[in-house]
This record gives sequence, structure tokens and C-alpha cells, in this order.
Amino acid sequence: MTASFSDQLLALARPNLAWVCEQLDLFDALVPAGVVSFDRDEPSVTRSGITLRAHVVGTYALDGTWMWAWANESYRDSAFAVRSRELRELGERAGVPELTAPMPDLNHFPDPRLAADHLLLMCMGLLDARGGVICAVNERSRLFMVVDDPAVPRAEPRAARLTRALRNGAGLLPGPALKPVKGWFARHGIDPVYGPGRVEGVLDGGDRVVVALEGEEVTSVEIAGPDGSTPGCGTAGEQELEGARLSPEAPHRTFPRPLLAVAAREMAFSILRTRAMVRYADDHLAFAGRPPLWDEQAGELRFPGGGLTARRLGSYDSEEGWFRWAPGTEDIRDRFREAAGLGPSDAEDLPELSGERLDLTAYGPREAVAVALARTAANVVGQTFTSLGNHFFTVTDERLSGAGEIDLDAAVADIRNGASWLQGLVEQETRDETMRSLAQSYFERLGLQVWHYGQPDFISGVTGLYEVRVYFSPDGTITQVTPGMVMGASM
Repeated sequence: MTASFSDQLLALARPNLAWVCEQLDLFDALVPAGVVSFDRDEPSVTRSGITLRAHVVGTYALDGTWMWAWANESYRDSAFAVRSRELRELGERAGVPELTAPMPDLNHFPDPRLAADHLLLMCMGLLDARGGVICAVNERSRLFMVVDDPAVPRAEPRAARLTRALRNGAGLLPGPALKPVKGWFARHGIDPVYGPGRVEGVLDGGDRVVVALEGEEVTSVEIAGPDGSTPGCGTAGEQELEGARLSPEAPHRTFPRPLLAVAAREMAFSILRTRAMVRYADDHLAFAGRPPLWDEQAGELRFPGGGLTARRLGSYDSEEGWFRWAPGTEDIRDRFREAAGLGPSDAEDLPELSGERLDLTAYGPREAVAVALARTAANVVGQTFTSLGNHFFTVTDERLSGAGEIDLDAAVADIRNGASWLQGLVEQETRDETMRSLAQSYFERLGLQVWHYGQPDFISGVTGLYEVRVYFSPDGTITQVTPGMVMGASM
């Protein structure tokens, strides 16, 4: 199976790639990266407090699969998926397998997550969209939307932006560089002149753009004004949004970076501790999958065969969207602050640890915020996190100690699950650092040797002849976790 999209899809999408890169460059400048939320009924997307008309095209899951919105029970009958249905109709007319299969598998790509990002760019081009937005819809999947709001202007040529667009558009996907270059000129209504290894055309203002290319690469882009003067597109001002709706009440708060750094170190190992508790309850307390009862007076989680000493940690209301620490958890929250390197003067800026009811509607993935706070706090004090519904507990029972024997398959699951809870909380600029810290900290806590021979693609946790590899995409996202022989093929 080839690590590429089909020839049919590339033939349709490739001519659009350069102008799509240009358009997305403008969109990201006008609608800066920030907390994202969406309204499927309107339909719209809100990013950094700016609300725009948008439609979902698909979702991507951590198992490497893409699901089109027209095939997704959550969206397919809504107005939110109308542009996705247009893509399916286009695929049926042009015989494009990726556009007509309900759930294309992207695992044959070296980086399935990056392939999903590329698929969004192709959708933008095929739908003549004005922007693209990705949102963490829950701890395990991402939602991909195209913006078609007229408040976002169509990108006009600007020197730096068009240079990046022509280079990046040509290099984005396999194929001759001439296709996206021709598509860019056509987008701007220019009838270019073709010569050996070059394409040149004149913009409306008289600027001349000369693109040199070789095979699949744009080797240079030269821009000059009339008679060799300074190009007007190099000094023109930036375009602006025209009538976009501001939404100051939309989600706007991100998970604080000092707390995120602690969560990265603690989350996966906390999941290991919870798994060990379940195993102990199975072996000694006749758990058998039946939820325990909380005995407030005894301070125990009561299983059919006995109890585990515990204390309340906090609670989360999924409908109203709030989280609150339980009374008497000041010591745990103080340890959390210490682990984050924060002093008393920093507490005023951290409502997440204040003890007051925390309004989670200000955040993107609400449940992930609540779980990250509670899990991290329990692990910071060396205890085990568990939950009964939306009530969180920390298990203090001294019979739960140590990580037990090393189980590579379980380690794979711990890292994957830890990363899935954190992925929606991590901003782009800290993703690589955060996710590598998650993997390395887990290995160190488990007593595995950390090997970096696979950097930047992966790091390994090694025990004897075996290792667990954690693979990263270029932006730092954990894309795959696999067990295998040391420096051998993954299992």
C-alpha cells in the first residue's frame, strides 16, 4: 500500500494547493490561534473570540482513521455537514475513493495525523473555502472544519505570503510543481508565460512574479515592481476581516502552562496507578467490574470483598460545566503548586487551584480539564486517582504501592491514554515539549532506560531486550506507541 493519496484525489486537489496555503496564511493572521469551539446548529466556529460560519468535513481519531461528516451519525443529518456532502458528490462524479469511502484509513502514511491535516487543505481547495480550523472534540479525536464566511477576505498577493505559498504548495504533496503554480496564477486571474523551468506573470498592480521550478520543487520566487522598482505587493497593508462577529463569552482560557508541565509528567503514571488499583480490587476485593460504594463516615470505597481507604478529591458537572475541589484538599493543591514551581503570590492567577467552583465553559475540552486537574493532583501526592461517575477520589490505602511488574503492552496503553487526555489542552508552541515530557517521565518513573537514538521521530523506554517506542509528528503530537525488540522492527 503506497503512502500517498490516490491519483484521482491528487489530480483534483494539487492545482489548488498553493493558493490554499496562501489563503490559510491570511486566515491564521486574521483569526489567531486560540481556544476553539463550534456550534453545529448555527453552524459556526469560534476561535480566539471570533465567530465565523463554518462546516465540518470530517473527524480524525487516534487509531489513524478519518470519518467524513456525511457518514458520522453525530453530524450527517445536520446543516453542519452540508459541505461534506458536497465532497462526497464530487467524489462520486470524479471517481475519487477517499471522498466516497465513509472512513478512509490513513495508517499507511508515515504520519497519519499529518495526512489528516493535508486532507483538510485539500478539502479547502475543493470547496473554495476561506479558512480551515481543527478542534479537539474530545480526548481522542479532532474535528476538521472549513470556514466559508464572507467576513474572511480572499487572499490578495503579498510578497512574503505568496513566496511561502508557492514553495509550500508545491512541496506539500507528491507531484510536479507546475500544477500548483499554474493553479495559483489562475486563482489571481493571471495568464502566465511559460519558459524552460520557469513561469512568470504580471499582477494587477504591475508587479512581475517569476517562479523557477525543477521537477516537484519551486527553487525560487522573484518579485519585482514595474521597471524593476520595489513591488507594490511587498509594501501593501494587510487585509482585514469584514464584519466578523466577536464572541467575548466563547471559550477563551487555556490550561495554564505551569500546571500543564506537571500534568505531562504525572498523567500516564496516574493511569498506571489506577490500573493497578483495579487489578488489586479484582484479586482481593471481589471487584468483578461492579462499581464500589463511597462510605463517607468510614472514608472508604466499599467493594463486595472489602474497602480501600480514600478521600474525596473533587467533582465535575458535565451539563453545567464546572469543576470543584472537595473541602479539605488544601494540602493536595499546595503540593500541586509546589510541583509547578509556584509560590503563594502566583495563586491569585490560578483559579484552577483556588478551591472555588471553576467555570469550565471558559475552556475548550471541559472534561479533559477536570480530569487533568484531579489525576495530576492525586499523582503528585503519590496516591491513586479513581472516580465514581463525576465524583473524583484519591485512594490513600497503603496496600496500593509500587508499579508492579513491567508490562510493555500496558505501558503502550498508559502512554496513549495519557496523551489522549492532554492533546486538547496543549497549545501548538508547547506540544512537542509537553508530549515528549509525558513519554520520558513515564519511562523514568517505571524504571526504564530512556534511549534517544530514534530522535526526532521517536524515543524509547528500554528494559532488557525490549523497548516501547513513542513516535512523534513534526508538531510533537504522539502518533503511535509500539512495543518491540530493541532497535528492531516494532511488534
